[in-house]
Amino acid sequence: MKSSLAKKLDITIVAAFLSFGSIVVAQPAARPLDIQGLDQFAIAGIRSRAMGGTGVASGNDASALFSNPAALAPSAFEIRAGDLFETTKRQQTQEWVPMRPIPGLSVLFEGLTGTIKTPDSLGKPGLPLSAWSSLQKQYDDIRPNWDKNSVGSRLLSLVAAMPLTIAGMDIAAGIGVSQVINLDQYYQNNNSMSPYLGQERPDPFLIGARNDTLHVKWYQYSRTREGSVYGITPGISINLLPGLRIGGSAAFLTGSSDDNERRMERGHINIAISNGVGTNFMVDTVYYLQSKVGTSKYSGSMFTFGLHFQQERYSVGVTIKPPMQITRTWNRDVTSLDTTKKPFPVRIDSLNNRTYHESGKDYVDFPLSYALGIVLRPTDKWTIAFDYELRYLADVELSSASNSTVSHPWVNPKGAMRIGAEYRASELLALRGGYREDVQAFSPDGSAIIDEPARGGIYSLGAGIALGNIFVDLAYEYSILKHQDIYQSNVNYNTREQHQFMMEIAYRF
Repeated sequence: MKSSLAKKLDITIVAAFLSFGSIVVAQPAARPLDIQGLDQFAIAGIRSRAMGGTGVASGNDASALFSNPAALAPSAFEIRAGDLFETTKRQQTQEWVPMRPIPGLSVLFEGLTGTIKTPDSLGKPGLPLSAWSSLQKQYDDIRPNWDKNSVGSRLLSLVAAMPLTIAGMDIAAGIGVSQVINLDQYYQNNNSMSPYLGQERPDPFLIGARNDTLHVKWYQYSRTREGSVYGITPGISINLLPGLRIGGSAAFLTGSSDDNERRMERGHINIAISNGVGTNFMVDTVYYLQSKVGTSKYSGSMFTFGLHFQQERYSVGVTIKPPMQITRTWNRDVTSLDTTKKPFPVRIDSLNNRTYHESGKDYVDFPLSYALGIVLRPTDKWTIAFDYELRYLADVELSSASNSTVSHPWVNPKGAMRIGAEYRASELLALRGGYREDVQAFSPDGSAIIDEPARGGIYSLGAGIALGNIFVDLAYEYSILKHQDIYQSNVNYNTREQHQFMMEIAYRF
């Protein structure tokens, strides 16, 4: 009885292992490069970054122009410039589940078949195995796990602000340029497949009681995007009542990115199915390499309206961003190396290249978003700040100039919490720290809760130094994002670890 139960469970697991979505596509996580990165909105002010990204109610310098223009209230003409240096490490580790009827399949994906000695037929030396029965080995030296390190620096902000008095009204005006969106993005999977074996969601398709051969394209996939969207931002704030200010700003967005996609075919896997169960498999060679190299240019406008109410021991701030649209205009060259029609074996130097150009335009419509900030000052030395921002990324709509179809590419309907504190050790030195949630716009494959976004965390430290009319703000951020793509056949552990160092120098005239 135990043996029968074990057999039934084994058949069920193998059937799930050989399942794939009702729409046959590549691995969901290996989505083609389109608008990735446009959800990564940046925070400009270094003081704000050091305090966990809070700034809706805690802004007190010219950088408030970018977080809440109503808090823009400099005591004198002020100019600020900030820069950022970062190191990033990304990695993926795969763990595959061996299956009893076809254990060699998971061993193949783990890159371990090369270490196994090829057996002969029935233990008789010199008698070769059939193509289906021989040990299946990969035709390259690619392993499932990878890691990638990168470094970079960029201008974070440059801003100037000054107080004005017009018709007896207390007014502050400012203008600046800042990084609004950090477009940097990277993904890689050395065991991408179409259809993807073991895919559970959105709906698995279990192979029924039939005799057939399942054909799977097995390839390595990677995508890279590097760039930024900057905003040229004028803004103004007006003092309506003692402690109460309103303000607004308009950011005119412009930016570009270098885009790169690469797909290298590793083999065609043929799986023999008998009564709905995989019984054997064979790997055919294939020569195919495709790369897509190009650029994207971004444009749009973003308006921010704010309110700021400040008292001696507390402050409250609110910002509202009306719906906006960002346009992405892209161009790329596609190069493919394909020998499908050539007999094997084929010499590498006889392969033919095919190159063509593609271009298009995408429209990304963001819904209304808002943020609320609260600041408490229990003593003259301590400032505690809290922000909550809600962007409704799940309602973002993507359309293109060539296709009237509208899609919702992201899943995040949730807000992000930020908390920070500042301790004024003296008139010359302020110490800061904070934390903020890093809620992503994607859901890991196989997530227990469908459309639940991946979540990371960002921890920050910093200091402010006052040297007469010169002010120096320093900040350090450590961010960590971990998520798992879970399938019936394997688990992919993805990690992104980042260190960011920032400095801002200001001068008040």
